[in-house]
Amino acid sequence: MKVKRENLLAYCLSSIFFLLMLVFYYNYGEWTLGALPQICYQDYCVSDWLINYEGGFVRRGLLGQLLFWSYSVWPFNVREFVLLLPFFLSPLLLFLMLRLFYRQQWPPTVIFCVCCMGGTAFLSPLIRRDYLVLILIYALFYLVSQWLRTNRKSYFLAYFLVSSVLILSYEPSVFVVFPIVFLVAGKRLLTWTVLPVILVTFLSKGTADIGQSIWQSWTPLFETYPGCDESGIIGFGEDALGWDIWPTFIFHLHSAYIGPEPSWTSGPLIIYMLAGTYYLVTFLDVAKVPFWPNARTASFDTHAMSNAFLLQFLAMLPMFTVLSCDWGRTIPLCTISVLFVVYFFPEAASRVSFIDKASGLFLSALGRCPILRSPLFYYFVAVTIPMPLVLAPKIKDSIIGLVFQALNNHM
Repeated sequence: MKVKRENLLAYCLSSIFFLLMLVFYYNYGEWTLGALPQICYQDYCVSDWLINYEGGFVRRGLLGQLLFWSYSVWPFNVREFVLLLPFFLSPLLLFLMLRLFYRQQWPPTVIFCVCCMGGTAFLSPLIRRDYLVLILIYALFYLVSQWLRTNRKSYFLAYFLVSSVLILSYEPSVFVVFPIVFLVAGKRLLTWTVLPVILVTFLSKGTADIGQSIWQSWTPLFETYPGCDESGIIGFGEDALGWDIWPTFIFHLHSAYIGPEPSWTSGPLIIYMLAGTYYLVTFLDVAKVPFWPNARTASFDTHAMSNAFLLQFLAMLPMFTVLSCDWGRTIPLCTISVLFVVYFFPEAASRVSFIDKASGLFLSALGRCPILRSPLFYYFVAVTIPMPLVLAPKIKDSIIGLVFQALNNHM
């Protein structure tokens, strides 16, 4: 009887949670539709896709070069195409994740927690190429797992192609995927195949002149399909190619951990955000969802989830510090890749002995807090954890904060 009461409580809480999500997405959808016409070529979510090789080989230029060639053959409104891409890519990513969760009998609550971080919400046009990157990471892990199982050359070649596209599209993805590839493949050829691509990409940072040449290469597009009245200003993505390394590192650190308006709440909220994300992922079996196959606690490997999270967090430290100030990018990339890792390579992270020991110590300490196994506490964290897109987090960045803002806007 006690188990039934606990399940009933969990189902009621999950229903309230998804009701809040509906309010959030309704408001976010309204805002998105209003914002789309105001998004210019210069904005990151468009200009990042326009980086190409017309000014010379440079990082993140592959997708822009493919768009440039396509436009040269058959002119089309690239801005509208880029803004519509998320409406096709995010449902595909959501399908892959829900399929994975259904097979593993994991409650899908955590998917929506980490994917409501400002601009990373599903169907958002503001997150640049993140949906595509996550889909490519899924494909890469799948190909590696199949190659390890069958040793077929076709999987090896497909892995090389997908990993090259991933690196040339978003070079920090190296920190997300290749520590895992090294752990599961060891010193085999698979591990070192893409090393030249990695080296060339990281050495091709770009310059201000290259950025200007890239922007000018799109002049026919701007003249044929004007996006707004700022066509004379270089795009933010192209302008970033000319940034100096050390000032950029300092800017990212300051923006992510202090923000433009320093506050005493930033430090505690960052700790809560990171610790809360670890908790939501490691204890995701606590959040039972009605009409969903919920795994029994005894069959859910909390230790493997903790290992994978700690490994990914350490591997992605450059992204969490000097390479980005976009929490709405780094946390979803970390969290979703952890879920992919546990699905495809559940024992990989345990091969790093200090991570395995650290997980044991953390889980042993957390095991003394029975409240962590409470669905009420799990959903409390899910709706109160701050989820900013960029800059240091604020209390209003939580799901409950965003929902209150949405309700207040409609009153």
